[in-house]
Amino acid sequence: MEKFKIHYTKDGWVCERYPYDFPIEDEARFIEVDEDQHRKTLETNPHHAWRVVKGKLKEERYEETPEQEVLEELRSLREEICFPIINRGQLWHERLTAEQKSELVKWYDDWLNVTETKTPPPNPRWFFYTQEDEVKEKENCEDGTTTNQDTTAHEPPPCSADGE
Repeated sequence: MEKFKIHYTKDGWVCERYPYDFPIEDEARFIEVDEDQHRKTLETNPHHAWRVVKGKLKEERYEETPEQEVLEELRSLREEICFPIINRGQLWHERLTAEQKSELVKWYDDWLNVTETKTPPPNPRWFFYTQEDEVKEKENCEDGTTTNQDTTAHEPPPCSADGE
């Protein structure tokens, strides 16, 4: 029967498994298990994680810390907001101006670092801004003023007299 290696941390938590996803820090720290046990470690009940205790696998209940919850939420936001834009395809990316490409790179880097900064970056306005938005914007500025260009993509920019 084939044996599988299950690596674990110095505290016994199984590496590279949900919810902690610890990296393998010591290649020499592992237990060997059969295929059924290995397969079991790929799944877990809510609020449980796999741990090696006295050389045996054990599914233990854990409490997520608020920090872990924040990181999971940030990762989820990154997946929902960032990746669909970054993965739009070559044709979309080729149509960007040099300034937009530069802004996109910075925005993407900020999203990649979001679990460290704990602050999602604001979306560049041009991501979601269309000609239709521009027409609506002009209609909203009844007094002929221009709009403020430094607002977020999800809100119409306010009118201002100086055009800044």
